[in-house]
Amino acid sequence: MQPSRKSKPGSYRPTDPGEARDGLEPQQYRRWVPKAKASMLVEALTPGVNVPAPARVVGASSSTNKADAGVSQTDASASLLPLETVPALPIAIELFRAFNESGLKYGIIQDLASLQSGLAGRDDLDLLLDKHDYPVFCSIVSKLHGCRSVSLSCYDNVCAGREDWFLPDFPNGRYLHLDMHIGIRVGWEFRKRYPVFDYAAITRWESICVNGVSIPVVSPEDEIRVTIARFAFRTWALPWRQWITVGGGWRDQFARPPLPSGQQGLGVAEYTLGGGRLASCRFLQSVDGLMANRRDLARLRRSIREACGFTGGYGIADAGVHLARKTSYLALRSLQRLMPGTFPPKRRPAAGGFVVALVGPDGMGKSTQADRLTRIFRWKFGCAQAYVGIGDGNGWWLRKALQTLVFPYRRRLKSLAQHDGNNSFSRNWSKGGLAAAALAFWAVLIALERYAVVKRAHRWATRGLIVICDRWPQALCSGYLDGPTVPQHLFSVPGLSVLARLEQRLYQKMAECQPQLTLHLVSDFAVSEQRKPGEIRKEAFDARLSLMAELRDRDKNIRTIDASAGIEAVGQELFRHIWLSF
Repeated sequence: MQPSRKSKPGSYRPTDPGEARDGLEPQQYRRWVPKAKASMLVEALTPGVNVPAPARVVGASSSTNKADAGVSQTDASASLLPLETVPALPIAIELFRAFNESGLKYGIIQDLASLQSGLAGRDDLDLLLDKHDYPVFCSIVSKLHGCRSVSLSCYDNVCAGREDWFLPDFPNGRYLHLDMHIGIRVGWEFRKRYPVFDYAAITRWESICVNGVSIPVVSPEDEIRVTIARFAFRTWALPWRQWITVGGGWRDQFARPPLPSGQQGLGVAEYTLGGGRLASCRFLQSVDGLMANRRDLARLRRSIREACGFTGGYGIADAGVHLARKTSYLALRSLQRLMPGTFPPKRRPAAGGFVVALVGPDGMGKSTQADRLTRIFRWKFGCAQAYVGIGDGNGWWLRKALQTLVFPYRRRLKSLAQHDGNNSFSRNWSKGGLAAAALAFWAVLIALERYAVVKRAHRWATRGLIVICDRWPQALCSGYLDGPTVPQHLFSVPGLSVLARLEQRLYQKMAECQPQLTLHLVSDFAVSEQRKPGEIRKEAFDARLSLMAELRDRDKNIRTIDASAGIEAVGQELFRHIWLSF
């Protein structure tokens, strides 16, 4: 709710004509601090204004006594507030328990509403860490198989003192995202260059209890100080407007306003900046929202820049750099949508991307698990899916069109090619010869498509993407597990032997481009028959399992997964193997 520029009957009107547009009601001022101190603060902020009631002061100032200024640790006397939410991931409880046992100085700097989703692995967890405890933090998360991601410099979340860490929760097949801050920087969205808050700058920490583990969270007063400092660099208003509404996504930052429920009032957020500089900003909180004083926001911006050593026209420079980076960011995201995999993703593992291949007979759930894993990793990482088969997955439109036309007659064509392809093709172009030629061209087309998919998957991985491949070609045996399909007797037929040798060379090149991780899904034939009745015969199923065993004998790095369990259990095991390969 914006205050009216015209005074209402009975409204409070300051004596200074320059502040006549504030129009604040007398009952909007709360007596939360000693009257003399608060009155002096408000008078300092608004010279010449007669304030009938003091405003609440949020944050420490130079006049605060030692007892007040010394509150920088977790408030041990505060009662532990129960957090009623969706079940938190076990890895979150284990992580914060390890933090507490090691004496780590940390705290959560976000509202409780998003904290609930963050503990459940559905949102980020904004963590403020003391700089001196960073080595201990890295040691703890490394023991829990945590990994760090990196991003291009054009993204808004890239700034000094901020890192993205991810911890896996293997029993649930999910991961926890820690948005870790050594110091909180403020500024334009793509120009966060001014360090204002560190762990010691938070005056009070509260505690919540999650499954018996105490987690420090920022107090409502400090939460509003941090948000106003951020908001100061990302807002503008017309010159005649004295109060700016904190709306849009900023409203979500105030899940726990410093005022009690149902009360209104004027507050003052105080900041102690570098070099002993003091700054403050008035904010007006009502049942409809929160507003900040435009002049105070401008003074706060100047004070922060000066405290960080930036004076002069840095405000214009910040706006220019922000505009350039945001333009490149929007252009890059648009190109990523138009040409997926061509550019590096927003987040990628610090060790780089890699290719994962799921291999197994029909009915083992390869496509289902590939879709599921892609959704899980795509939540925060750059993740792509590739299909290397010739079934219902993605593929070349030419191959898909020909497959639709020829599929009803595939068995007859194979029978003709095998029966007459070796005798009559070179002389009289009989039906068998034509079928053999068509089969050879079809096999080369499939080999070319698979080769293109294999090379594209590795290109995506070099750009930082996690590539989940449904199937993977092999050159060991023809006719099984996405291997060569040209029959052996066609190698001796003039003309067709050239196509057969071309197919063999393509599969040999693909064999040289192995994935970084290959997972074999194995089970009994009864499981395949139950999931896809009539899709494959038992002889063909056993032949595929034998070929997979031979592949494992040649490559000891191939992992085996029991696919007879449920979808969730198999997915969790696949997630574990992929995460441990980061």
